[in-house]
Amino acid sequence: MRGARVLAVVGGDGSVSHAARGLVETNSKTPLAIFSAGTGNDFAKSIGAPVHDVPAMVARIAQRHTRAVDVGYVDDVPFVNAAGFGFDVEVLERMRTPGLLRGTAAYVNTALGALIGYRGFRARLRDDAEREQLMLVFANGRYFGGAFHIAPAASLDNGLLDVVSIGNASPFRRLALFAKVFKGTHLAEREVLHHRVERYRVSFEAPPAFEADGELHRARRAQVEVSVRPGALQVVV
Repeated sequence: MRGARVLAVVGGDGSVSHAARGLVETNSKTPLAIFSAGTGNDFAKSIGAPVHDVPAMVARIAQRHTRAVDVGYVDDVPFVNAAGFGFDVEVLERMRTPGLLRGTAAYVNTALGALIGYRGFRARLRDDAEREQLMLVFANGRYFGGAFHIAPAASLDNGLLDVVSIGNASPFRRLALFAKVFKGTHLAEREVLHHRVERYRVSFEAPPAFEADGELHRARRAQVEVSVRPGALQVVV
């Protein structure tokens, strides 16, 4: 990237995430310009750039209209939009078996099926007692899964991650919570804990699987450290 004025990405969240990781892992100050061509485009929804308007994005690049945004880390794995444990990992693992649906529709359909069968997991959040969890999300952006408004007030440049912990519940109650996450009205529900952090430690019974920007990973240890690096990525807005 030496000498490059901008790194332009045409694609969805996966392409954006790979490009962003390359930039932050090399400490590059080259700005990232997103031309959305994916399905969910979750990160792009949060940055406020005209990502579907090619002439407008070209003009922003020419004007060098950029914004420094934060990058989250699960141990040493970077993410720009969101990382999660539990239910969203279960959904992605189920989606490894191809079906007729694609993109957001496939995610939502698979999530509905997983609401009944997923057993949940146990984790100790910070210094609290162990809690039975449905999902635990660390959000830099406001959306994930293409349709879920997981962290309605998250900011990409406040130096903090929004932690959204949803406790385990009955299948019927899960459906009600699922509907509220669509609308971003879930944070006041009794099963939901929400706060903002610079650094967070979670203890699991065994090294957990997690997803970072929609890609599956496996932690090396049962105790996982989540952190944020403020302003680590330049994006064209």
